[in-house]
Amino acid sequence: MIPRIAVVQDLSCIGRCSLGVAMSVLPAMGLEVAALPTALLSTHTAFEGFTFVDLSPEMERIMAHWKALQMRFDAIYIGYLGSIRLIELTERFIDTFRAPQTRVILDPAFGDNGALYAGFDGTYVARLRELCRHADVILPNVTEACALLELPWEDSTACTQRLVQRAWELLDGRLRNVLITSCRFSEGWTGLICAGDNGFVYPHERVALSCHGSGDLFASVFAGLMTLGRSLPESARTAADFTRDCIRHSMNCPDHRWYGVDYEPMLGELTRRIGEERA
Repeated sequence: MIPRIAVVQDLSCIGRCSLGVAMSVLPAMGLEVAALPTALLSTHTAFEGFTFVDLSPEMERIMAHWKALQMRFDAIYIGYLGSIRLIELTERFIDTFRAPQTRVILDPAFGDNGALYAGFDGTYVARLRELCRHADVILPNVTEACALLELPWEDSTACTQRLVQRAWELLDGRLRNVLITSCRFSEGWTGLICAGDNGFVYPHERVALSCHGSGDLFASVFAGLMTLGRSLPESARTAADFTRDCIRHSMNCPDHRWYGVDYEPMLGELTRRIGEERA
């Protein structure tokens, strides 16, 4: 039986990010996707003048229909939400559809490079911190981890060291693992730190290119591997390596700044890796 993963996040009509990434990556990995869009955007938010429609009323109708159908999910993967109301609906979704074996993976998606995304403030971060307690694992980047821990952000190895020492403070409720991405290690090295049941550090070579949607790509691959039964460390390392390789590939794509990491030509490589691991 094909594993089924519910994906709760926004859909940008143009730009590789969020639900658009998940709906192409996860089926390529052999998973069935049940998409629950939180908002509809004309483009991702790096484009000026983008439109935004909050889909919370339709989310409630979709959830009611899925409940009537007695839908079951092997995993729930949550990304960008965008409002307090959407956080509340996502909590209700988890409470309604989580079974004992269902893994809940949350990418907080509210900031980067030391700043919160437009429209977010401390109240939103505090409410999202409560949602984190309903997840099995969360995937904040350094900016988001610092905000959740109320620590100052720096693009430095010192900031990474502070997170290594303090990330465990986020462990509460169901949450047993905090996996922080985009950590700065020594010169030329970036990577992951994990606090919790599967604590580890995974540095890898830093690629001197910034691509919109790379965090969504990492989170989608990670969530897919976890749903397939891979361990957390294996899922994180494979997702990090694949994302790095896709960013390197994107150096040859002149539109990567606007349209995101050019991952589609690399999906065959991802499925090959998964097949080799199964063998």
